[in-house]
Amino acid sequence: MSQSRSRSGEISLGPCPPDEFSGRADERKTLLEVLQEAKDHGQVVMISGRRGSGKSSFLSWAEDEIQNETKGSNCPAIRKEFLETAGMVFFTYRELLTNLKEHQKFGWFRKSLDDPKVKKSIEVGLGIIEKMSSLAGPASIGVEAGVAAARGFLPTENVDYTQLLSSFLQMFRALSEKMVEEDKFMAILLDDVQWSSGPDFQLIKDLIKSLPTRIVLIIAFRVEAENEKKHAELQGEISRFGHKEIRLGGMTEEAVKEFASRRYGLSIDDQTADFLSQKIGDPLCLVGCFNLLQKRNLSPSIGNFKAILPQALDSARCIYTGLDSKWQSRVNSLCILHPPLRLSVISCMLKEEDLVVLKDELDQSLIFRRLETELYDFAHPSLREYRRKELPEGAAVKLHSQAAKCLENLEARL
Repeated sequence: MSQSRSRSGEISLGPCPPDEFSGRADERKTLLEVLQEAKDHGQVVMISGRRGSGKSSFLSWAEDEIQNETKGSNCPAIRKEFLETAGMVFFTYRELLTNLKEHQKFGWFRKSLDDPKVKKSIEVGLGIIEKMSSLAGPASIGVEAGVAAARGFLPTENVDYTQLLSSFLQMFRALSEKMVEEDKFMAILLDDVQWSSGPDFQLIKDLIKSLPTRIVLIIAFRVEAENEKKHAELQGEISRFGHKEIRLGGMTEEAVKEFASRRYGLSIDDQTADFLSQKIGDPLCLVGCFNLLQKRNLSPSIGNFKAILPQALDSARCIYTGLDSKWQSRVNSLCILHPPLRLSVISCMLKEEDLVVLKDELDQSLIFRRLETELYDFAHPSLREYRRKELPEGAAVKLHSQAAKCLENLEARL
């Protein structure tokens, strides 16, 4: 079971650890079949589903499966995510290239990265992104990031974009040759593509058209009303070039039983599992439901699940109401910020000066996750989205004003 759990047995809202991933047998089989086909052609897989359907957890499992040296594919995988922040253009790709450049998982792959053609294409890509630094990341570290994503390319930027695409394709072709030599493949996993900026999204679509053999692109996309058009556009490209979409829906009765056992160490009967599969189904709601059960020290009986069902169906509300007043206040104070959340800004917003204690509390929290050293985000974006909508207008204005002052202080120190 997960190490990230409270004393009462509640677990984190973040992506499920690979060894606790439950169900999705058909979806896993489909992905593994696609990975086998990468030996003949470049492959693209879109993992899609509604909020809370387990897309990020599926990516975590896939990353582990691909890199596992004993029972998996024993191949390199690089995973990055798009953040829910306006203006973060090419930021994810810069991080992707940097992580690829520093990848240390396999010795043979490290040698592949040292190949002159591979090394040059990575450096060229990073250089172009640096040249487009007005686009590569937020225009400022303020609450409202820049306007880069809201406009099209300028003529000179169009030239740079063409060069950036070319550098990625050259890198993938050079790595493809190395993968053929080693009889391996390389996977790029991109999470939360629905939040990608226009230029980022265009690069994904252009890469889909020309992926060489032994290169696999796995992307996760959250499908909701506001991004259905974007999803349909990506679906069209996936279909046009003969690639796959794996849609995640509710969990089956057997998957729910496996979920209870692996994530909570609980055994539930067939009737209870069927009830949860029919009435709840998606993993995030199940986590909220089981966490509430654990917090109240209730047995996993169908009667107890029926009693808490009304709360569990609204996963974000369920999670929030299950927090104590201290953490509710923290969520409310931080929900107006866009990720990533710097520890110093969190400290300023919460008016807590002891960074060591605050860092330890955030690291142990079930509702926040650490992205990098002193960079954090909500463990699941639905909690941030829910509280943003629920904040009274006056409170939101006050928090934005406070955030602006905190960010001004940070900019002054930097």
